[in-house]
Amino acid sequence: MDPAKASSESEKNATIALTLRNLSLSVIPPPSLVTQVARKLKLTRDPSKSPEASQPTLLDTSKATDEEANINKNDRDLRNVGINIFRDVDLTVKPGQVCIILGGSGSGKTTLLNTIAGRMNGPEVVTSGSIKCNGDKAKKFWNDGSVGYLQQHDFLMPFLTVRETLTYAAHLRLPRTMSSQKKKELVELVLLELGLKDCADTRVGDPGGGEQGSGGIRGISGGERRRVSAAVQLLTNPKMLLCDEVTSGLDAFSSYEVMKSLTKLAKSSQKTIVISIHQPRSEIFKLLSESDGQMVLLSRGDVVYSGPVRSVLPWIESVGVGSCPTGVNPFDYLLDLSMIDFASEAMEKTTAVRRDQLVRAWAERERSQTLVNSPTDVTILTSSGGEGSKNIGVNPSFVSLAVDIIPKGSGPSLWSQIRVLTSRGWTNQRRDSIVIWGCIGECILIGLVVGAIFFQMERTEAGIRSRSSLVYAVGAIQAYLMLMIMIYRLSQDIMVYDRERMDRWYGPLPHLVSGVLFAAPPNILYPVVFSALVYYLTGLRDDAVAHFFWWLLVNTTSQFVTYAFAVMCTSIVRGFSSASLFGNAIFAFFGLSTGFFVVTSSIPVWLRWIKYLAYPNLCYSILASNEFTDNRFACPYYEQTGVWDPVQCGKYDGNIILVSQLGLKTNYFPNPIAYMACYFFGFLFLAWIALSVNIVNPTSMGSGPTLMDVFINQAMKFITRRKPAETSVQGNSSATSSNVSLDIEKAQMKETRLDVFSRGLERKDPVTIRVEGLSLSVFLSQFSWSFSGFVKYLHNKKREKQLLNDVDVVFPAGELTAILGGSGAGKTSLLNVLLHRTSSDLKMKGGIYFNDSKNPSLRTINGVCSYVRQDDNFLLSHLTVRETLQYAAELRMDGDLTKQQKHSKVEDIIDLLGLRDCADVIIGSSAVKGCSGGQRRRVSIGIQLVTEPACLFLDEPTTGLDALTAKAVVLTLKQIAASGRTVVCTIHQPRADIWHVFDNVVLLVTGGCAAYSGRADKVVEYFEDAGHVAPAFTNIPDFILDTASVNTRSPELEEKTRKTVNALVDRFNSHKAVMLESQIPAQPMGELKKVNPQFAHFGKAFPLLTRRSFVNTFRQKGLYFNRIFQPIIVAIIMTIFFAPLSNGPDGLTSRFGLLQQTTPMVFSGMLNNVAMYPFERDIAYREISDGGYSPTSFFFSFLVNELPLELFGSLGVTVFMLVITRMHTTVLTFFSFWVIMFGYINTGESIGLAFSTFASHAGFNITIMSAVISVFSLMTGFMSLNIPKFLDVINHVSLFKYGSLILSRNEFENWTIDCTDAQKLSGGCPYQTGQQALELLKFNGVDWNLYMGLFVTVVIVYRLVAWLALVLKVKSNRW
Repeated sequence: MDPAKASSESEKNATIALTLRNLSLSVIPPPSLVTQVARKLKLTRDPSKSPEASQPTLLDTSKATDEEANINKNDRDLRNVGINIFRDVDLTVKPGQVCIILGGSGSGKTTLLNTIAGRMNGPEVVTSGSIKCNGDKAKKFWNDGSVGYLQQHDFLMPFLTVRETLTYAAHLRLPRTMSSQKKKELVELVLLELGLKDCADTRVGDPGGGEQGSGGIRGISGGERRRVSAAVQLLTNPKMLLCDEVTSGLDAFSSYEVMKSLTKLAKSSQKTIVISIHQPRSEIFKLLSESDGQMVLLSRGDVVYSGPVRSVLPWIESVGVGSCPTGVNPFDYLLDLSMIDFASEAMEKTTAVRRDQLVRAWAERERSQTLVNSPTDVTILTSSGGEGSKNIGVNPSFVSLAVDIIPKGSGPSLWSQIRVLTSRGWTNQRRDSIVIWGCIGECILIGLVVGAIFFQMERTEAGIRSRSSLVYAVGAIQAYLMLMIMIYRLSQDIMVYDRERMDRWYGPLPHLVSGVLFAAPPNILYPVVFSALVYYLTGLRDDAVAHFFWWLLVNTTSQFVTYAFAVMCTSIVRGFSSASLFGNAIFAFFGLSTGFFVVTSSIPVWLRWIKYLAYPNLCYSILASNEFTDNRFACPYYEQTGVWDPVQCGKYDGNIILVSQLGLKTNYFPNPIAYMACYFFGFLFLAWIALSVNIVNPTSMGSGPTLMDVFINQAMKFITRRKPAETSVQGNSSATSSNVSLDIEKAQMKETRLDVFSRGLERKDPVTIRVEGLSLSVFLSQFSWSFSGFVKYLHNKKREKQLLNDVDVVFPAGELTAILGGSGAGKTSLLNVLLHRTSSDLKMKGGIYFNDSKNPSLRTINGVCSYVRQDDNFLLSHLTVRETLQYAAELRMDGDLTKQQKHSKVEDIIDLLGLRDCADVIIGSSAVKGCSGGQRRRVSIGIQLVTEPACLFLDEPTTGLDALTAKAVVLTLKQIAASGRTVVCTIHQPRADIWHVFDNVVLLVTGGCAAYSGRADKVVEYFEDAGHVAPAFTNIPDFILDTASVNTRSPELEEKTRKTVNALVDRFNSHKAVMLESQIPAQPMGELKKVNPQFAHFGKAFPLLTRRSFVNTFRQKGLYFNRIFQPIIVAIIMTIFFAPLSNGPDGLTSRFGLLQQTTPMVFSGMLNNVAMYPFERDIAYREISDGGYSPTSFFFSFLVNELPLELFGSLGVTVFMLVITRMHTTVLTFFSFWVIMFGYINTGESIGLAFSTFASHAGFNITIMSAVISVFSLMTGFMSLNIPKFLDVINHVSLFKYGSLILSRNEFENWTIDCTDAQKLSGGCPYQTGQQALELLKFNGVDWNLYMGLFVTVVIVYRLVAWLALVLKVKSNRW
C-alpha cells in the first residue's frame, strides 16, 4: 500500500464523523417457522416487502418531491411495518462535537443509541437508512472497539471499590505504552472530575442494596453508580462515545459538571460524543450552543428537529408555534412543544395538533436546507449561579490532560488482559465471603457425612461393596454439588463479560484463562478439604502414602474439570434456570454412563460411547483402580489356611474385583490424569467456541431468546393460531383535525384530568412528621485477605461511616416538601429511616415523630404511609401497565369499592400520568423489552397513587422522566398534598416552574448534614443573608445545589467549597430552633392509630396474588417450560439408560440404581425454586413491608401456582421411569409412584423456600441446600447398607427413607428373579427373589400404609417449615 495513502487512511480513522441518513427502525413480531418457509417458497407475501408498506402516512399526506422519492430506493419504507420505534432520522456529528438526543419517555432515544452502537440485531428488528462513520459502514468501527457505550443499566462487579473498578478498567483498555503510574494518575483525575473522591474506597454494591428486603449488597448510591459507569467509559478512550441517560440519578450540580467534562473532552481529544438526556438544565443549552453542539429532538419516534443546538429556537419560531420566553430553560420549552399534554382531553388534542405541525414541518423541509445561519442569542440564558460551579475551569483535570496523558499505541497485550482480569476476578471473588465459607462448609459437611456413612469400612465382602459405592459418591456426587454453585456464580459473572465483550474490551480467550486462574485457589482448597476428610474417616487403603496423594490429585483434577464444564454450560446457555437445566441433562448422561447404577451390558449399544465423554466415569475408574489394584481383602479361606487360593479368594482380590465385577482396568493410574486434562481443555474449547459465536447483547431487546424460548414460542404459535394483532404506527394516532385550535390558553382553562383526580381524593387526618437529632451510621468491616486485615477482623475493628448526622427537620401536613442534595448526601437514607426500611446493621440515634407518636412501629407507619422507591426493578416484568395498576388497586383500595370503580380509578391514573399509549405494553426489564425507563417510573408512582395514603414518600419521582411529565407528576403531588396529606419527595434536577410548586425544602449536604429546612419561598432570602446571592433568571434549585456542593476537582476548590458547605450547616444549626418551630402545629396532634386500612386480608389477597403470579409466570414461556420439564427431561434420560429392565440378576442391580436415581427429583424442585422464588420473594418483601398483605397470603399463592407444575412434572416422571422402563405397574404402584415423585419435587421447592427466605444470597443457598439434599440421598439404603445410628436417627426426617421403602416394596414384593441354573451354581445370582432383595435393604417387615402416611406427613411438614420460616423472617424484620 502507498505509505501516503496509508497515512491518510490512518489519520482519517483517528477520529469518527457520524452520519445518519433516513434511519428508521421497526419491530416486527417474528413469524412462525411454517410462515417463514412459506415466504421463502413465495407461497405467501412478506408484509415488510409488500407495496402496502410504502403507502404514505401522516408525514406524507402532502405531495412528496421527486428528490424525496429518489432517496434510498433500495431501502424499505418501514413506517407502516410492525411497530415503529423511530423514523427518518438525519444527523451529522463531527469529531469534537457533542450531540444530545432529547425527547419524552418512550420517544425512542435509547433505541436510537442502541442502533447507532450496532446493538439492535434481533430477528424481530428491521432497519432502513444508513449509519456511516467517516463515510464508511459503521460495522467496521463497531468491531474494532472504536465505539464506547455507557448503557442505561449499570453492569459492575459488586465487591470492588470505585477506585478498583476504574483502575482495572484503565489497565484493560488503555495503551500498553502508558505506564502504570500514569494510568493511576488518570484514574485519580477521573475520580476528581466526576466527584467520586469521597466514595472512591467504598465498594460498588448492588442497586437497592441499602434497604431491607432488597437482597442486594450494600454499596454506593444510585447516582454514584451512574458516575462510576460514566468514568469507566471515559477511561476506555473510545473515538466515539455513546451515553444513555448519563445524568439520570444525578443532582443538577453533578449533571452539569458531567456535561462540561464531556464537552471539554470532545474538544480536547476530538471525540464524537452522543448523549441521550431527559432534563438538562439551561446552562447546558448555553454550553452546547457555544461549543457547536448538535441535537436531535424526538417525539414518539418522529423527528421534530435535528441539527445545531444554536439553531433550534430560530427553527421552532419559523414554524409558527411561538418563541421561547426569556428566562425559561430552552430545553424545557422544546420538550413542552414536542410532547402531548395529557392534563385534559382538550389539552391532549391541542398539543397533539401542535406536535404534528412541528413533525410535518421538519419532514417537509428542503433537504438541502442548513440550519447554521441563525444562531441563538445565548445572552438570554442564565449562568451557573453557585460558587461551587463558578471556578470549575481553574482545574484542568482529566479533560485537558486526556490527549497528553494517553499516547497513541496498541491496546494491552493478551497476557496483560489475562493478568488484569485474573486480579479483578480474584479480588471480587475473595470478598464474597458468604459463598467461600458456604462452599468450605459444604465440603466439610458432606465429607463428615460420607465419612460417617462409610466409617472405617471393613475388609469384608460388604466393605468391598461399600468401597465401590464410596468411590462413585466421591467422583460424581461431590462434582454435581459443586457444578450447581459454579453454574450459578458464572451465570452472574457472565453478564459483566457480555457488556465488556460488546464494548470490545477483550475476547473470550482472556476471559476463560483468567477465570481458570482466579478460580484455581478455591478449586484446590475445596477438594483437598473434602478428600482428606473422606479418605481417613472411611479407612481407605493405607499401605502407601502415594495412594492418598493420587486420591487428592484425582479429586482436585475433577474439580477443575467440573469448573470447565460449568463454564461451557453458562457460555452456551444464559441464565441460571436454563444453564442448570442444560447442565443437569448432560451430567445425568455422564453419571449413568459409569455403569454404577445400571449394568453396562444393559445400556443400549448406541449410548455406551457416552462413557468415553463422561469425566465422572473416568474419575470413578481412576479412584476405583487406586483403591483395588493389588489390594487383597479379608478372605475367610486365607485366614483359616494361610494360603491365598485364587478360586476361594477370587472375590476378595482387588484386581479380580476391578476386572470381573466393576469392568475396570488395573493400574489405571496415573496415565488417565492426562485424559482428565483433555476433558478440562475440551470443555474450555467448547466454551470458547460458544462465546466467539454467540455474542450476547445485554442492551438489544433484552438478552435475546434462548433456543428453548424459540422452541416454545413456535410451539405456542402453532397451537394457538392467533390472528395477528393490528399494529398501529406510533405517533400517528394523535388528533389531527384542522378544526382543533392551537389556542393553548383556551385549552388550559378547561377542566383537567388532575382536577378530576383531585375531586376524588378523600381528606385524611393530618400527619406532621418531626425529626429530632437523627443520626444514622454503618460500620464497615476492616477485614482483608492479609495478616494485618485478619488481625483487625479478630479485634472487631470496624470503620464507621456516617450516613446522616444530627438531622433536625419538619414535614408539615397538607404541604409538599422537597429534599434536595447531591448524590450520596443521604436523601434515600433519610426516607428509609423515616419509614422503618433501614437494614438491621445500621445504627440509628434520635427521634422520629408522626404527630405525637415517637418512633412508631413499621405496622403503624404502614397505616398512614406509602413509599415510591428509587428503583423500578421490583415490578413484574410480564404484566402490562394496566394489569400492574389494576392488581395494585384491587389489592390496596377500600374493599367497599366495586371492581369497576377501582378500575375506573386506574384509568384516571393512566390518563393522569400519560400512560395511555403504553397501557397494554408489558413492563419489561433489563432483560426483557417492554416499557421505557421513564414509563416504568410513572407506573411505580401510579401504584402508590391508588392507595391515597395520609403520607406519601417518593424517592426521585422525576428521575428518568422528561420535563413535561416531571411537571405533571409534581403538580399531581401538590394536589394530593392540598387534600391534607403529607407529601415528601427527594428530587435531583427540578425545572424552574416545578420549583414554585413546592411548599417546603430540606437541603442535605455531604456527610448527611442538614443545611436548610423551611419554606421554599424563603430559601433565596436565607442564602442571601448567608452571603450567597442568586443571579437573575437563575433556576433556584440549581443555584442551591451549586452553592451547597463540595467540588473535589482540585484541592483548592475542595477546601473552598467545603468551607462554604460547613458554614451553611453551622448557620442552619444555629437558626433551626426558630425555623422549625413555625412549622409545628401549636395544638397537640395525638398519636397514630395502630390500624392499616391498606392491608388486604387473606381472602382478598390470596386470589389476587395467585392470579397475578400465574399471568406473569405463564407469559415467560421458557421459564414455564423449564419448571415443568426439568424433572421430566431427567426422567427421560434415566429411561433411555434403564429401559427396558430385565428380570434377571442384572435387572436387580439396575432396579437398585433406578430407585436411587429418583432422588435427584428433589434437586429439580430446588433448582426450579431458585430460578423463580428469589425475585418474587423480593417483590413480596417490599409489598409486605408496605403493609399490603400478610406473608401467608403470598406463601399460599406461590404454592397454588407451583402445584400444577409439580403435578404435571411428577406425572411425566412416573410415566417414563415406571411405565416405560417396565417396572412393576399396577394402579396402586402407579399412583403411589406419582405421589412419591410429587413429594420429592414439592419437598425440593420447600427446601428452596426455607433457605431462600432466611438467606438472600442465592449462591450460598444453593451450596447449603445441595449439601443437605445430598446427605439425605446418601442414606436411602441403596448406597450404603450400614448407616451409623446417629445418622439413622436424623434419617427419620428425610422423606427419602420412606419413599425408597415404598418404591422398593412396590417393585420387589412377589417378584421372582429369572436365574439360570448356571448362574445359580456359579454364584452369579445371589438373590433369587424380590423378598431377598428387600431383606438385603432391610425394607422387609415394615407397614406400607404407615410409611406412606409418614411420607405424606413429612412432605407437609417441610412445607409448613418453609411457611414458618417466611412468617418468622417477616416478623423479625430482618430481610
